[in-house]
Amino acid sequence: MKKLVSVIVIASSFAVGTACAQMPVKSDTSEVVNGAVNMATISAGTTAKIAVTSGAQAGSLNECYSAIGDQPRTALQSCLKDKRSKAMSRMNVAYQKLVARTKKIDSSATAKALTSLNASQKAFDGFKDAECQWKGDAVMGGSGAGDILISCEVDLMRWRAKQLAE
Repeated sequence: MKKLVSVIVIASSFAVGTACAQMPVKSDTSEVVNGAVNMATISAGTTAKIAVTSGAQAGSLNECYSAIGDQPRTALQSCLKDKRSKAMSRMNVAYQKLVARTKKIDSSATAKALTSLNASQKAFDGFKDAECQWKGDAVMGGSGAGDILISCEVDLMRWRAKQLAE
């Protein structure tokens, strides 16, 4: 849950930063004043890196920024796509294990439980797609939009896998 909240905080800061970026800025304004980031003077991608590396916990995005160091953006995208693939696999395995466990229950309600589980997974997939698209769009066309979208998917699929496994 902390990861989900952290992702929401980061995405919200991008939306605020992007909105602020449309306001005129004094030419003598620096990017950091008294430890605060002036998001109006820097790109969304740089804002993402500052927000993530400044102590904010941001799940997979933070993990990838830490892993790639000063490598180019392509390394970040590759890291996130790899994490997305692994998270999807873990979620699918957890789902299949839960289906198998449920099928073993000798009850007249087993079929209904399986139908509900399937509906729940479909609803989760729809929520994940819509939520992460919104978070990516909230950057208002910033260069980090795709990274935000993928990291959101990773973090939500990790959460879902954990919920299915419990």
